[in-house]
Amino acid sequence: MSDNYAGLDIINSVLSSYYNVKMATSPEEALTLLKVVEVNLIILDFGCYSKECYNFLTTIKASEETMRVPVILIGDSSNPEYEEHAFALGVADYIGKPLRSSIIKVRVNNQRLIAKQIKAIEELGLQDPLTGIANRRGFDSRIHLEWLRAIRDKISLSLAIADIDHFKAYNDNYGHVQGDVLLRALAKQFVLMLKRPADFVSRWGGEEFAILLPNTTLKGAAAHSEDIRNAVQQMVISNLPTATVSIGVASIIPTLNSSIEDFFNMADKALYQAKNSGRNKVCCFT
Repeated sequence: MSDNYAGLDIINSVLSSYYNVKMATSPEEALTLLKVVEVNLIILDFGCYSKECYNFLTTIKASEETMRVPVILIGDSSNPEYEEHAFALGVADYIGKPLRSSIIKVRVNNQRLIAKQIKAIEELGLQDPLTGIANRRGFDSRIHLEWLRAIRDKISLSLAIADIDHFKAYNDNYGHVQGDVLLRALAKQFVLMLKRPADFVSRWGGEEFAILLPNTTLKGAAAHSEDIRNAVQQMVISNLPTATVSIGVASIIPTLNSSIEDFFNMADKALYQAKNSGRNKVCCFT
């Protein structure tokens, strides 16, 4: 979609040789198209702060049919704050104007590779059988992909580790069956809280969950983690008391000299701080 037809023409000319491109010139036309055509990627080309952009993104992110479709936003490169706002709205990537065909190709191809990776995880059985989300092996596979992408694009990669507070006592008081009910409910809640297709959650082990947020700064990851903490505290699970989580957050712009293990340890240290300073809180590694 675009208020600038020249932008649409550039995108169409660059991508039509490789993909089946459908164009819409208004949010209403795009929503109608989404109902009748299977769409793998959405590219928006209008102002990030425009009301119609916000309404369109809110609509598709609230629908189970379209919430996982990646969105690339075409925006104004002279206003860096637009990019940060775009990711807060749940877009998968952001391309600044003036448009360059090589950048469009690379960014679109990146989203295609991410989609393939997600499909591979599902097909290879890298899922936790209890919760239905990725297991630790699935997380390891995904973080290596995002790590290399972050090095190549010189972008931030954030990680949040969430741990259920007093889970052993929870199991002792209510039984392991009810503990499993809680784990499944939290996994579902974490998935619902993901804003972009590249955002990723896995069951790291026991009562711990790892949430990977590509192209997200520490500030953005902390805010997202606080939203998760609040959402968990407000959850209502039949016949079970309110549960809380402690979350440790870390962010890095990795280089070839960086270590994934060190990065994970950063988030783990922040989690330790959250649990040892009262629990039910978010702490960041700085």
